[in-house]
Amino acid sequence: MLFENLDNLYFIFSPLRYNIPAAQLSHMRDLGFSWMAISRMLSVNIRTLYNHRRQLGLVDYLNFTNMSNDGLDHLITEVLRQTPGSGETYITGSLRARGIRVQRWRVRERLRIVDPVGRALRRKRAIQRRVYNMSLHVDTNHKLNSWGFVFHGGVDGYSRCFTYLRCCTDNRASTALQLFQGAVDLFGLPDHVRGDAGSENIDIAHFMIENRGANRGSFLVGRSVHNQRIERLWGELNRVVSAYFKDLFLFMEDAGILDSTDPLHIRALHHVYLPRLNRSVDEFVNQWNHHSLRTMESSSPLQLWTVGMIQRPRHQRLLNRMHVQYPYFHYQWNTELRLINPFTDDGNHGIELFLRACNLLQINS
Repeated sequence: MLFENLDNLYFIFSPLRYNIPAAQLSHMRDLGFSWMAISRMLSVNIRTLYNHRRQLGLVDYLNFTNMSNDGLDHLITEVLRQTPGSGETYITGSLRARGIRVQRWRVRERLRIVDPVGRALRRKRAIQRRVYNMSLHVDTNHKLNSWGFVFHGGVDGYSRCFTYLRCCTDNRASTALQLFQGAVDLFGLPDHVRGDAGSENIDIAHFMIENRGANRGSFLVGRSVHNQRIERLWGELNRVVSAYFKDLFLFMEDAGILDSTDPLHIRALHHVYLPRLNRSVDEFVNQWNHHSLRTMESSSPLQLWTVGMIQRPRHQRLLNRMHVQYPYFHYQWNTELRLINPFTDDGNHGIELFLRACNLLQINS
């Protein structure tokens, strides 16, 4: 009698099988999570996860990349060319976004050799941060408004993850809504959106109220200076990206190359530098979303966002999507300037391309 139901007892107490897709494990590993952290998030024993990885062929997935010092120097130089103010953690974020994992000591060593002056200048005091609820903070940045450039951005209040950031040539509500909807497709519809009372946020406010409901804080209005989450990141954007272009445009004006009151010059400037600005913006977003936050146990913003998604109901999760920004469709190249590729390296920070664009526009005007 004691052993009659032995098979049934074995069935009852046998280990449960976990159906964890290989794509989900690979995606979480690509974000920089350790296997121990992944096992905790999925509530699976580390040994069980290891056996599952072995069946899926993921035992050695994403170890440190075997890369020479020359190759690493070339990548770091390329990143610094797009975002000159980047430091060690941002460089590491750029490498992670490219699927490259390198030891921190190597990044620190090569950065000391490649960019010794910039490394010495990057000394900033730590900022005390408050704890935020899950919501999206949206705003615009007008640091380069003198030349017709406006940055539109949105950042998750909990994880500090950029959901969208784009340099545009207008401050219209339709542009802000287009970028916001692109972020919704990638990151999901937020519970709340916080922004100022500017006219560029009207369409976003209507969209949130229609999709989340009225009288529940779907769109929270307040002064821009109190929107601390994104105001903090504007400071980083100004330091890493905008400062370079602002200094360049001021130099061009002082040298008599650029006249910001001439519509023809502005058209040429937008043709050459808007794509370059957005290339730098994309690099900065990759750096920020993948860099380690010291105050959050060295987790990256994308890692924090992923942890938050796992804690939400299953039907609200968006875990396996590639977080690549949608392009900005409102701006199109001038037909007169189609022969000038703004990404061509002219050896002079794009100034030669700008002069060629001005000459073409003058000839065709």
